[in-house]
Amino acid sequence: MVKRLFAIMLFVSVFGHSQSKIDSLQQRLGSEKVDSTKVTLLLALSSAYRYENPEKSEEYLQSALTLASRIRDKKYEVRALNAYAGLLNGRSQNDSSITFYKKALSLAEDIEDNSGKGIALIGLGTTYTAKGDLELGEQYHVQNLTFSKKLEDLEGIASSYNNLGNIHNEKGEYKKAMQAYTDAAKINTEIGNVKNAGINMANIAMISQKLNDSEKAINYYEQSDSIFKKVDFLPGRAFVLKGMGMIYRNQENHDKALDKYQQALESYKTMDLKREMCQVYQNIGNIFSDQKKSQLAIHNYHRSLTIAHAIADSINIAMTSQSLGQEFFYEKQLDSAALYSGSAVKLAQALGIDLTVMDGYKTLSEVKYADADYKGAYDYRIQYQTMRDSLYNIEKRDLAADIEANYQNEQKTKEIALLASEKEVQTLQLGKRKNERNGLIVLALFILLLAALLYNQFRIKQKANKELQQLDQLKSNFFANISHEFRTPLTLIKGPIERLEQNPDENLDREEVKMIRRNTNKVLGLVNQLLDLSKIDEGKSKIKSTEGDVFKCLRTAASSFNSHAAQRKIDYRVNVPNETFWASFDRDKLEKIVYNLLSNAFKFSEYGEHVSFKAFYANNELIIQVSDSGRGISEEKLPFIFDRFYQVDNSLTKETEGSGIGLSLSKDLVELMDGTITVSSEVGKGTFFTVHIPMEKIKAPQPSTSPPIKDVRLTTDLPTSFELPNKDARNLPEILLIEDNDDMRHYIKNQLLNDYRVVEATNGDLGLKKASSSSPDLIITDLMMPKMDGMALCKKLKTNIETSHIPIIMLTARAGVENKIEGLETGADDYLTKPFEAKELMARVKNLIGQRQRLRSYYRENENTVHPEKITTTSLDRKFLEKVLNLLQKEYANPDFGVPQMQQALAMSKTQLHRKIKVLTNESPGELLRNFRLKRAAQLLSQKADTVTQVAYQVGFNNLSYFAKCFKALYGVSPSSY
Repeated sequence: MVKRLFAIMLFVSVFGHSQSKIDSLQQRLGSEKVDSTKVTLLLALSSAYRYENPEKSEEYLQSALTLASRIRDKKYEVRALNAYAGLLNGRSQNDSSITFYKKALSLAEDIEDNSGKGIALIGLGTTYTAKGDLELGEQYHVQNLTFSKKLEDLEGIASSYNNLGNIHNEKGEYKKAMQAYTDAAKINTEIGNVKNAGINMANIAMISQKLNDSEKAINYYEQSDSIFKKVDFLPGRAFVLKGMGMIYRNQENHDKALDKYQQALESYKTMDLKREMCQVYQNIGNIFSDQKKSQLAIHNYHRSLTIAHAIADSINIAMTSQSLGQEFFYEKQLDSAALYSGSAVKLAQALGIDLTVMDGYKTLSEVKYADADYKGAYDYRIQYQTMRDSLYNIEKRDLAADIEANYQNEQKTKEIALLASEKEVQTLQLGKRKNERNGLIVLALFILLLAALLYNQFRIKQKANKELQQLDQLKSNFFANISHEFRTPLTLIKGPIERLEQNPDENLDREEVKMIRRNTNKVLGLVNQLLDLSKIDEGKSKIKSTEGDVFKCLRTAASSFNSHAAQRKIDYRVNVPNETFWASFDRDKLEKIVYNLLSNAFKFSEYGEHVSFKAFYANNELIIQVSDSGRGISEEKLPFIFDRFYQVDNSLTKETEGSGIGLSLSKDLVELMDGTITVSSEVGKGTFFTVHIPMEKIKAPQPSTSPPIKDVRLTTDLPTSFELPNKDARNLPEILLIEDNDDMRHYIKNQLLNDYRVVEATNGDLGLKKASSSSPDLIITDLMMPKMDGMALCKKLKTNIETSHIPIIMLTARAGVENKIEGLETGADDYLTKPFEAKELMARVKNLIGQRQRLRSYYRENENTVHPEKITTTSLDRKFLEKVLNLLQKEYANPDFGVPQMQQALAMSKTQLHRKIKVLTNESPGELLRNFRLKRAAQLLSQKADTVTQVAYQVGFNNLSYFAKCFKALYGVSPSSY
């Protein structure tokens, strides 16, 4: 089978090619005519340049992938996809790597390419492990283990064991890790794969070191390093250097340890292996921590954390955060210690990293004790002790040592067996029965394992489908929300401009001009944010530093939220030292970070809550802290809030607008300035952001003799709140306008006020209450609103007998046909997409109100026959009217039947019955009953069925003069003349 370990072991297996070999490959590529061979040559050239020139390596890979796709050779396309995914994985571009591996896996399964499938499976397992998803990584490696055993592919089996050992090591399961590495070493030794056996030995040395057996660890490291020298395997040698550094640290030989770590760091920088660089920086921080050089330790931990965040390495984020928490405790910075250790514990619990959880409990216990919180200290100490007892016990160490000893004994046994083959045969014969019994046991276990794997594969597919659905939903929600963000201000800009265009002599008032400016700034801000993200993605965004007073800049930026806080009665506190901090920094990017964090804090805070902004300088870093006492963020959503376009609340009823860009942009800008941003939150208690930006303080220039420039305070141009007149007494149709945007509500109301009475509501919940209490002639509602969205509101109105007759126009920024159909299916009578023209809205309002008036007129004009379907627009109204007419048909001859009896039969109050019948027929219940009887009398009289007196009695009139009076009022003639 094709060798596949370059993509599936702990390290990459190819490093460096001679220039002569590269020249040879390029010459062959230039003269080659067969396309499939060209693909092979392109892949070989990409591998040759992988470390020396990564850009050129990627260029050859892209060419190979394009050529394989063009010639429709799926087997070569699988090879190119796997190679490209491996390149991205080496750069820690995990999400992109997973995408290409999954494409390769799907294609390999379609064409039954076993080699390509195996590479893709282990590539996926390795990449998910690097992301911190140990469970999913383990599932893919177990799946490949079964697959490789089925094919009897020993290299694939060994690779799976090695990678499973890596996962068990991350979890702190050293017994399982030692077993997996040992199994891998056995197979690699048997098939003569020297280099990979060396990798397994290095991993066994690492486990021995963690079990405090330094002598054994050094022995194995020396054996593996000897192998790596022979095969010129730089990643392996760097790994050995890092392991030796750990041993020297345990022996308190700090100088030797630092020397080994520095050598390893330089090697990893040469290979651009960021995850390994992150680990080495953490190890260097540990050395300085041992030496009680806390500032140097914190500096290296921050460098490690920055890289871990950049490559989304959750495991190292958790471990480095715990190291920072411990170091801040040594520095007696208790708040920072609690913040970092608390974050580390939460993340480590989610990832299943028990050792980090245990260390976090210990630090938190020490912090609580130092803060005089003895109960909290006791609780954390109990949790720490419980985990320590379960993880570090003598039994586990003895078992791991026994496994390694068995491996050594087996190796010696094989050497003796080569010299004494006859004795081996005899031994095999003696153990024949035992082997048969063991074979049956293994077969049973294999069947159980196969069943478990099939079930796991089913679960994996289900999970993958769910992830794809969630991704599609996230994209759909983002585009819907961003279109809403653009369409609403565009409507408010477009409307006044069109009116001015149609009426050149008319001037816009001051409030309309302010409204246009507010919404223009809003659109401009959204566009600028998208452009900033685009520049960062393309690498075009650069730091433009100028000297200035950092604290003054922060005070100015923070003060721009004063008026907003005052309007919403929020307790807004700004704590920036009242001193000069002169430094070289990028003012624009720093202000954007502050604005986005404060905007987010205010957005999720209710009236009367607290928002805090604090900034200070320590340890050559500018530290910014923004907190609020708002609703907070749930633990399962917290890891995703810095993701592009992610929104905590994506429903149609969300209280605040947003596009999911601000926090992602802030994170990108902080990292562009070599800083870090972290967050902690608790539902119902608020959210806390911390930003660390490296910054060197410089000497401030001498003040000039020119007059000082006053600080400019930025003010937020908040929309004016519009109040309704006390009561509109005009005899005009009444319209209920439900819209949460003040500007949009004011704009629509101004268009309607000349011809209609307007009642306003700011959300769906209030709109439903006002519709039930006032029964307007028409309702105009927005789709996306707080409390209750337009869809839910429309459904409630149309399924309530009191409001089902009211026509509804729904306004929305969602322009898709499916959205329109969904709106109409809920019962909306019309659907208008933003931005819309005022004339179109007025025409639709006039048509719907006119339609209801024509239906009522139709009822009055049809004296003898009434068809409910012709005077109603909803099935609920039709059923109600049919029920009323059937009741009248049954009871009209009963002189004792009146409005009270009608109320009782229909189970409605007097007000409800009057309002409903008046809207549908333009008659009161009493008028409806009287006119129904008179119409039946007219039918009988026209047929000459009886005398006038008898007809009057037959239709429920006891008073003949009253009957004659009512009949003449309706038909213009007396009953006898009719």
